[in-house]
Amino acid sequence: MSEAFRCPTCRAPWRGATICPRCGSDLTAIMRLAAKAWELREAAREALCAGDRPAYALDLARAACRLHATPQGQRLLALALLAAGQMAEALKLIERPPEPLR
Repeated sequence: MSEAFRCPTCRAPWRGATICPRCGSDLTAIMRLAAKAWELREAAREALCAGDRPAYALDLARAACRLHATPQGQRLLALALLAAGQMAEALKLIERPPEPLR
């Protein structure tokens, strides 16, 4: 997760610390976002693996991407779209270049 974020104040790479070593900004909120997005992606994976909750998995994957879009998260979203029967939307997502890490 640490390579996906930068300090919003000085743009230093985030190294998993709550305080930016370069400028001293509090990065707790960023850490919480990263953790919540990861939890949502994990829950989406579990729902997909269960095989009986594609709509729920899709909701979770979309929520995770809204919080923190990653290439892996976008692939998970495409898989959830396919499982939910939304082939055209999944194809658009697969064909689109991945969003840059934020």
